[in-house]
Amino acid sequence: MNRVFALIVAVLALIACGGYVAYDQLFRAPPPPPPLAHEDHGDKLPTQDEFDKLARTDPVKALSVCLTRYQREVHGMRCVLEKQERVQGKPEPPQPPPVEVLELCVRGDVPDPETKKTAIEVAAKWRSGARSFLGSEITGTLFSERPESEGGLGNKAVTWRPKAFVSKLSTPIPPDSPLATGQSRYCVRDAGLYRTMLRTHEAWKDRQETGKFKYEYLGTKPVEKAGNRECHVIRRMCEGVEVDAFQLGGAASKDPKVIAAEGFTEVTIFIDRERWLQVATETLRDAPGGTKVTIGTYYFRDIELNPTFPPDTFTAAWLKTP
Repeated sequence: MNRVFALIVAVLALIACGGYVAYDQLFRAPPPPPPLAHEDHGDKLPTQDEFDKLARTDPVKALSVCLTRYQREVHGMRCVLEKQERVQGKPEPPQPPPVEVLELCVRGDVPDPETKKTAIEVAAKWRSGARSFLGSEITGTLFSERPESEGGLGNKAVTWRPKAFVSKLSTPIPPDSPLATGQSRYCVRDAGLYRTMLRTHEAWKDRQETGKFKYEYLGTKPVEKAGNRECHVIRRMCEGVEVDAFQLGGAASKDPKVIAAEGFTEVTIFIDRERWLQVATETLRDAPGGTKVTIGTYYFRDIELNPTFPPDTFTAAWLKTP
């Protein structure tokens, strides 16, 4: 009897250990990278004509100006985001990535002028194209840097799956956990316009400082998927195949398999000529026969700056509303 009991205990221990390993692999994440911030030197913003010239002749400086203006004028945004992206190389070409359309609300992404800290909160609700986990669609995601004692999530995220049999609202998980990286090319913390521009500026500035910045200015045009806003169109050509880090400030993978699956060879950005916002991004990879493969496209439209958010916007209750 004692031997049978000992065997049962051993089996249960193995099951528990396996469950812990599975949990660890899905929900644990490495420490977050050090925060990045754009420094405002207090310079006077350029005139419209001066900004147009910068977009043509010095897009890195133009992005810096965009960030400075945003930091001075904006404390929150709401928009519709339409995106297509290959996540971990899926789906494989020539199949196109699915189109996702979501309502996006962001606040707290601009660092506090005094503390230099952020209090980022992101609420996203899918209108169409939601991805699935364990057989049911994730129709909403909420992330908050605010501590739990202040009603936040303590730098974690939750998801809402209304058709799940259990755990419709997930337990809070790190935003860069393996579960998260399997759902999107970029971290939910970086979803807003400000951190989109910050990511582009940091990458392009680095290439400029190392003498590897090659670009072409393609003029201005209205961009239909960005609400027909008139935009400066600027394309950067990569020296080789590049990959982005999942998190802003993180390190990009050097794994040849990741580069082969997720790498791109050109990035085109669209800067709203009037509002000085990067409202669209297209990343493509060269393919045989002179063709291009879409790696990721992102279009922001119906943009509201400094909206008055309803009190429940950055709560799980908002995710549950139709």
